Amino acid sequence: MSSVEKYKIDFVEHYLREFVNQNYTILEIGCGMGQYRDCTPAHYVGLDVTSAPYKENCPRKVDVVATATDLPAPAECYHVVFAVGALYQMPDPLRVLSECHRILKPGGRVLFFDYNRRTQKRLEGGERAKRPAWSQWRLKHLLQTSGFRNCQLLLPLCRKVREPRKTFRLFQEEILGHWAIVTGVR
Repeated sequence: MSSVEKYKIDFVEHYLREFVNQNYTILEIGCGMGQYRDCTPAHYVGLDVTSAPYKENCPRKVDVVATATDLPAPAECYHVVFAVGALYQMPDPLRVLSECHRILKPGGRVLFFDYNRRTQKRLEGGERAKRPAWSQWRLKHLLQTSGFRNCQLLLPLCRKVREPRKTFRLFQEEILGHWAIVTGVR
């Protein structure tokens, strides 16, 4: 398994395959190592605030260096915009959502895989930075407030078969303890 492969999250790949087709252009905000670059046949663009490596042997694979509050893209140019564990780190999430709405084509989709309130609060202490904290329902409300329609809550589905006795515990942890996943349509 490559160093990038080990950072992929199964349910992120699942939803990208579900909502993206080969004719799409997609933008990942906070792309980091670009681990989702090859998950779909779509044209992928990775955006991050820096192209500097995380650490030695851990490079970022960034196509566009910019902030998500001022996306350097024309209006209505992407089919899908997504972010994994990144929105909670941005100082103005409503501005980010406004920018996503602006650059999405009519009928385009946002997908946010973010940490839920419990996990955000735990990370806040380790990162020594004040972060917003939302539940999955609050994140859905933020999308609706930003003009997205058909907003849905999604589950962090595990598709890989794991040891049967561990599956229920892992499912519980993923549902109850880590993720707020929402989607909406422009």
